[in-house]
Amino acid sequence: MRSIAETEQARAIRKAVEEAARRRDRYAEDRVDDLLKSLDAAADDVARQIARFEKKAALKEWQELRLSILKDLESKIDDIAKELKANWKVGIRDNVEGAMKLGIEDGVGQLEALEHPDFAGISDKAKRAAITKTFSTIDRAAIDFLANYQLNLLGDVSTELAAGIKRTITQGVLTGKSIPEVARDIGKVVTDKEAFKKAGKTVFKSAQQRATLIARTETLRAHNEGRKVFYREVGIAKVKWLTAQDERTCPECAPLDGRVFKIDEAPGPPKHPACRCTVVTVLD
Repeated sequence: MRSIAETEQARAIRKAVEEAARRRDRYAEDRVDDLLKSLDAAADDVARQIARFEKKAALKEWQELRLSILKDLESKIDDIAKELKANWKVGIRDNVEGAMKLGIEDGVGQLEALEHPDFAGISDKAKRAAITKTFSTIDRAAIDFLANYQLNLLGDVSTELAAGIKRTITQGVLTGKSIPEVARDIGKVVTDKEAFKKAGKTVFKSAQQRATLIARTETLRAHNEGRKVFYREVGIAKVKWLTAQDERTCPECAPLDGRVFKIDEAPGPPKHPACRCTVVTVLD
């Protein structure tokens, strides 16, 4: 039977884990906001380009647009996609570093909750020193790898966005849709959750979903990597997997809840895109 002290410690650990997850998720949502601002600007640019070409086609039926005009429009769309990728690249390394530092902070908080001899009652100054010391040991190449990996994923989104826009325009021309109808099919960024659910299937909705998923998943990956560096630094060899323990917990992660792994053998997190799991320190 567990003692009162053990129960209180378990509660303290769970509280530390939940607070760390909230900080991590807030950080991820800030990243989502940054990505969507750039995507929204790209949507405005696309709308302006289509409106500009609508004026050129004012004396013709939309279906009769000359190939040269359509090719010019497609070139503008490619330029917008390249600019979007460039905007997404800005600050990406800083975001990875920030998520890793949060992971280290999470590790410190867990050892404090466990009343580890070196971290019980630790001061804020000592916490900051531990975070700074651990972060300084991280290989710069590891940070670059995570940043480039995320950038490649986002680059795929911008490329697919451009291809989707051009495909939608071409199909609109061939099927006789009006320019406003084509613009609706391309869509725009929708930040209101209920409005997003009701929005039809558009090119920008797909890009928004992908960018949001990448930001959340890759923030979790960097967060976990930072925490693992800290664990190794202080000699932690094992971690326990914890799911979110709610109705949204997926069949892939549910069997892992409570399982203990050697630190370098844990299958994440993230186990998969949109994973919400975490791991906690196990002390021998």
